[in-house]
Amino acid sequence: MVRLNVGVATAIAALLAANGAQAADPDDEAEEVEAKAAAAKPGGDACIDEDVKADLFAKRKQRTSRERLFQQTNRHELTVRTGYYASDTFDGVVYTQQGKVGSVPLYTFGIFALGYSYHMTEDFAVEATAGITQLTSKGGPELERTFAVLQDKSRRQLMFDAVLEYSLAHAKMRFGGSITHFDFVLAAGGGVVDSVVSSGIAGTGGFGLKFFLGKAFAFRLDLRDHVFQQQLLAETFIVNDISATLGLSLFLPMRE
Repeated sequence: MVRLNVGVATAIAALLAANGAQAADPDDEAEEVEAKAAAAKPGGDACIDEDVKADLFAKRKQRTSRERLFQQTNRHELTVRTGYYASDTFDGVVYTQQGKVGSVPLYTFGIFALGYSYHMTEDFAVEATAGITQLTSKGGPELERTFAVLQDKSRRQLMFDAVLEYSLAHAKMRFGGSITHFDFVLAAGGGVVDSVVSSGIAGTGGFGLKFFLGKAFAFRLDLRDHVFQQQLLAETFIVNDISATLGLSLFLPMRE
């Protein structure tokens, strides 16, 4: 009888152990899943080589946007520009030597301009420009005497413009062995023109390229269209005068 009871007890214990093991399986599986998930996290205990992990994070960082090397926001830009001025009703002029007074050479600038810009953001700036050019005509002396267009009159033309500039694109290119950063700029605004044959309001628009040199300088290429009224031989015309200039800019403060 004792042997029988021991055998029954042993069987009951084995059955209870089996049922307990089956009941514990879901909990064990849940713990295993949580452990794998924790190991998969960046801060987990996964066995990942530190050098490989650092390289992967570096590549991810390179794919994100980075700050521009040349910052313009809240900086002042002083510009000197000169180049070719093409007039609708007169001859175009460029920077050339015209003659001498004693030993001092005389020059005619197609257009010479000084500009000041304030950069509100990296994309927007306001610019004020004062420019000077000369009206030239290859008409014969008899024509000049008959109509008295420019004879014995000042040939100087003054232009004052105020424009809003928008940097449409910030880009870079390889030039020689170095990387050059540049902006593609759109400009639009107005001003006044003053000369012997025109005096009044003018509209100005155009575009340009700005190549950055170091932290404080930029080389500029600008193409502008000047639209205004011009009175010639008792008739009034709407003219489109084009200027193409090269310029050098200084940004202040020089250190960002």
